[in-house]
Amino acid sequence: MSGADAARAERDREALRPTRYIPALDGLRALAVLLVVASHAAPAHLVPGGFGVTLFFFISGYLLTGQLAEEHRRTGRIDFRGFYLRRMLRLLPAGLAFVAVSGLVFLALGGSLGAAEWVSALLYGANYFDILAGYRSDLAVAGPHGAVAVAHPFSILWSLAVEEHFYLLWPVALFALLRAGGWRAAAALLVLLCLVEPVWRAVLHAICHGPLPGSGCGMVPEIRIYAATDTRFDSLAYGALAALLAVQTETRRFLPLLHARGAQAAALGLIAAGFLVRDDTFREVLRYTVQGLAFLIAVPALLVGPSRLRRLLEGRIPVLIGRLSYSIYLWHWLAGMIATYGFAQAPILRVVVYVGLTALLSSISWLAIERPMLRLRRRAGSTAPSPATGAVVPGAARAPAAVSVAPRA
Repeated sequence: MSGADAARAERDREALRPTRYIPALDGLRALAVLLVVASHAAPAHLVPGGFGVTLFFFISGYLLTGQLAEEHRRTGRIDFRGFYLRRMLRLLPAGLAFVAVSGLVFLALGGSLGAAEWVSALLYGANYFDILAGYRSDLAVAGPHGAVAVAHPFSILWSLAVEEHFYLLWPVALFALLRAGGWRAAAALLVLLCLVEPVWRAVLHAICHGPLPGSGCGMVPEIRIYAATDTRFDSLAYGALAALLAVQTETRRFLPLLHARGAQAAALGLIAAGFLVRDDTFREVLRYTVQGLAFLIAVPALLVGPSRLRRLLEGRIPVLIGRLSYSIYLWHWLAGMIATYGFAQAPILRVVVYVGLTALLSSISWLAIERPMLRLRRRAGSTAPSPATGAVVPGAARAPAAVSVAPRA
């Protein structure tokens, strides 16, 4: 490798280093959460909200793995106590507030909730509860074309359950792999997971859409594959793999790939294929693999090179929306419930109320809950930007004692 190539590789690794604040990732979070919000305001087939969720998964896997791997490289260990403390401060306050408020509002409007539903929401079991038992809303209102069901308050929590399961399992496995065989052992396991997952989805697709679906297929077979941790783990694993490939000094083949026009074009082609191919088998079995492979190249390539898209994502408004994306993801669901209950017969007004309430509720959540918790997280070693200025505290760009990852979707 020439001196110029070595210098560019070092610049790329610094641009991709998850222990520093990367504004473009907040911009990508903004894109992801806006897709989710829009998909719940429009017919589902018109807006790819699921694509936004998969992008959230990739970003979470990337940040979590990169920061933990960097901590292990510096110290030879991972501070699990600090890591889980930061996760608790990041997730629980706003999450508990959402569960309590949305559940009580649903009850006040006339719906009913059982004890098992409350427990599943509070203990991050929403995805498997929805698969096996189903969150059934018994609250409906009159719409322009008949009765319209008000969404169950806890069904949106499925993706947070997937991420929480990842947070519980992967750090321990990563630590064991790094100690036993270094980053190559961790990368090998991630590659294996990414290869096995579509095979497992294919098996489930064949069983659950066959003449005699098994009891494990749940209430709706599509939800079994879409929302289960065991079928979506690779969406986070691709982000984890990208982190290992991007920041290790030994990975000299991956970084040049990010600048190759052919690789970038292939990644964009894969993203397009995920949108354009409508075959049910492809969408349940291969879509997440195709999107994961695309993100593996497209997201790091976006971060290492100057582009109009990157400048757009780093703008003040996208970064602000990205920083509020956890609150937006939670509270847009309650906003949609209230808007549907009050304005089901006026679709345009329903959307206006939905968007306005989403902005209001998520802003309140950020100011009253997330922002104070962010200060506590920073005291515990988080590299999240200052709540007052948006800047990273000097020294925070170096690897912290543990990680700060904003879970999404």
